[in-house]
Amino acid sequence: MNILVIGHYGIYEHLSASFVHSQAKAYVAQGHQVRVIIPVPVGKTFQGSKLGPAFHVRQADSMTLYYVRYLSASNFGQRHINTAGAICALRPHLRTILHDFAPDVIHAHTLSLDSGIGRWLKKRLGCPLVVTTHGSDTFVPYTAGKFADLRAYAQGADTVVCVSTLLRRRLEEAGVSQPMEVILNGFRVTQTPPQEKPPLSMVQAGYLVPRKKADVTMHAFAKLRETYPEATLTIVGNGPEEQRFHALAEQLQLGDSIRFTGYLPNEQLLAEVAKARFFVMPSVREGFGIVYLEAMANGCVTIGTQGEGIADLITSGTNGYLVPADDPDAIVAVIEECLRDPQAADAVAERGRRDAVGLTWEKNALQYLALFRRLRDGQ
Repeated sequence: MNILVIGHYGIYEHLSASFVHSQAKAYVAQGHQVRVIIPVPVGKTFQGSKLGPAFHVRQADSMTLYYVRYLSASNFGQRHINTAGAICALRPHLRTILHDFAPDVIHAHTLSLDSGIGRWLKKRLGCPLVVTTHGSDTFVPYTAGKFADLRAYAQGADTVVCVSTLLRRRLEEAGVSQPMEVILNGFRVTQTPPQEKPPLSMVQAGYLVPRKKADVTMHAFAKLRETYPEATLTIVGNGPEEQRFHALAEQLQLGDSIRFTGYLPNEQLLAEVAKARFFVMPSVREGFGIVYLEAMANGCVTIGTQGEGIADLITSGTNGYLVPADDPDAIVAVIEECLRDPQAADAVAERGRRDAVGLTWEKNALQYLALFRRLRDGQ
């Protein structure tokens, strides 16, 4: 099968950390041909440069990647102008991209730009279009009440794949009428060797933006330290909230019990996660959250948020815990419960590990490939 993937620069910045690339590699590993179109706005830093060529071709992992620079109006042109600019930039290179390659299916990642390019290609090529929504591409317009935008982004898709039941529910509430399926994300199963985890070691990892709620984790940690002064917290990641969190750590008088690592490559991030007993991320508007899988696979007692995408995998008290948003006391209660009964906590962590390691990219790819075949065959 020939699969044409569309994934914008934001989800293709680093191949080793790109979930879209990991999924595409799983397609290739199962004998399929993949080509990837990566739209990059002019002036955006991508792979360390703002001055990349207008069109660049690269070979990686037995697939061909096509980088196309286009004029963007940023968020102001989200619905129309950016898509038109990307199509205009792509048009003269389409013959090169499709040389000796007739797509059986187009797989566009994210509603908006990628789905818009996918609709245009579908009209030209006459093959099915699958669009996957991963989280913010649904949550941002949904939260702003821009339901018409969501309906427009999904228009033309033969199937919209949601990475969690929550995303499907949001699109249904917005009036999206295209067929929808839920296919949970996979992840690259990288388990570090078993190691002793300090009983009250905590970690949170991810981009430091308000919705990730690292401040809630820090407040919970401060409460725990009142009883357990030996407790430690590591915050992995960078982002616009980093300076505020450093100031909050001083305000809470956390001293050297908290450590900020900044951005770490994925392997180093996983090493930090693997050293911790508890992984805590009480984030909201989370489509699914691959980092939860990574934490569970590495034996952490994993704490997420009720009603978010990860609820498709975590059953609270069975293979992890779910707490209300913005409730540091609930996080404290879970951790203290685990400290009182460490054997029960071990059992929760082990069930979480077993459930997580089953969600490989290979399994994810098989589900997508079955969908692609049904659409290709008109079923």
